[in-house]
Amino acid sequence: MGADIADTIAFGDSMNDMAMIRTAGLSVAMGNSEQRIKDAADIVCESCADSGIAKELERLGLTRP
Repeated sequence: MGADIADTIAFGDSMNDMAMIRTAGLSVAMGNSEQRIKDAADIVCESCADSGIAKELERLGLTRP
């Protein structure tokens, strides 16, 4: 596909997501994440149960309201 890793966004909430959080161009921890994931991420958004991914993508201007 030719995408640059710097142009990626990763959303994660547990330790199995740590490599992805550390590698992505922009990393987002869910509000219900383990603290180590929150500490490693660039942004902490709302929890999965509160539509955190959808809300964060909208806040970043990547979706329409």
